[in-house]
Amino acid sequence: MKTYNDVVQFLEGFINYERHLDSLAYDPKTFNLESFRSFVGECGNPQDRITSIHIAGTKGKGSVAAMLESALKGGGLRTGLYTSPHLTTYLERFRLTGCNISEEKFVSCMNLLRCCLEESIPQPTRRYRTVFELLTTLAFLYFRDEKVDIAIFETGLGGRLDATNVVRPILSIITSLGKDHTNLLGTTISDIAREKGGIIKEETPVILSLQGSEAAAEALPVIHAICAEKHAPLIRAEERVRFIRGEHVGQDMRGGVAPCQRLYYAMPDGKELEIKIPLIGHHQAENARTALAALDVLRERGLCFNFGGAVESFSAVHWPGRIEIVRGDPPIILDGAHCPLSAAALRETLGEWYPDRRRVLLLGILKGKDVPGIFKEFARDPLLAKVITFTPPTPRGLGAESLAEMLKPAFSDVVHASSIENAIQIAIENGQGDTLVVVTGSLYNIAPAKKFLGLT
Repeated sequence: MKTYNDVVQFLEGFINYERHLDSLAYDPKTFNLESFRSFVGECGNPQDRITSIHIAGTKGKGSVAAMLESALKGGGLRTGLYTSPHLTTYLERFRLTGCNISEEKFVSCMNLLRCCLEESIPQPTRRYRTVFELLTTLAFLYFRDEKVDIAIFETGLGGRLDATNVVRPILSIITSLGKDHTNLLGTTISDIAREKGGIIKEETPVILSLQGSEAAAEALPVIHAICAEKHAPLIRAEERVRFIRGEHVGQDMRGGVAPCQRLYYAMPDGKELEIKIPLIGHHQAENARTALAALDVLRERGLCFNFGGAVESFSAVHWPGRIEIVRGDPPIILDGAHCPLSAAALRETLGEWYPDRRRVLLLGILKGKDVPGIFKEFARDPLLAKVITFTPPTPRGLGAESLAEMLKPAFSDVVHASSIENAIQIAIENGQGDTLVVVTGSLYNIAPAKKFLGLT
């Protein structure tokens, strides 16, 4: 393989569960972690030569991962970051000290992996490898060869059976829990907590983000039980780091100053820390608290980095598609909210930061998602004026007409568009002076929206 497109074509020959999550069974036969352990073993177990952090959760795991990458890089470490899905290109999934893997390195690593695949794995087994397994192995090889000081791995789905769960981290993190992928992970938060808690390793510290009241009642007993069984110390972020207050910084949506927030926390030693993040919403303040707790535990565990530099570098975190403002007039916000928990966070953030603007909601959701639960959160917004549905550009996309019909009993002004581009065009043409256009429902919507707006 010589080019990025060659690699993409090569990957097309393998199972891509990301395209079919609405119709899969989440069991050891479909997600065969033991088979994958054997495969990475044949590749030399590169993950065992990497100091790593492993993150699972329903919401916030990507933001926490990005914050930790920015902080640890600012603290002087050579960092690796592996996340999913990507918005535009596979290259986004692999970051070395804040930069995406190059096309040349991506091709080189995949050629190495291809050799391993062809020489080490028997043909009957080889054909059952998945795209996510291959990409995860590539991350292991890349970070090992680049000799990173620490790598941060975000789970793709669940935790217990996720391919990333072959790592041996020095710290595990579980972020906010809620109902998502219920067709795969279970219909209760207890079920979901059990799957996410599958990343907990023997005697390895676990940081748990602050949970909502429902999640806390159901999830905490499960996480406590797993930690007790594994003799893993449990650190609750809200007990390790106390949130003091937050301040809005910059709110000019029409030209110049991007909204961000300044946050204040009390650390275990009694000192007050101030950080600034270019991500808005109280949920991001909670994600930052989790990241701060992680830094404190990593420091205790003997990881050497400049703590002051790490704290300052929260301001450099880059995590697109999370309440991201991309246009000034009318303002357009892109957010990947795909479950009731993330929809609630988006609604609350818009209410806090933009209390006087009417919302035009451009909604594209994947099959198998909790549509009633997601829209119930959006419908609680008194400024919601109109909903335009569209089909996300993926085989898993729920049809725009079907989605519109599902929403009409709960909201009167719902129309469907032929595409995401058509939905944006309708919103812009009909926007008024106080309109806020919000594109949401899935991360798969972000790249095509940006392309249509001329931002990529």
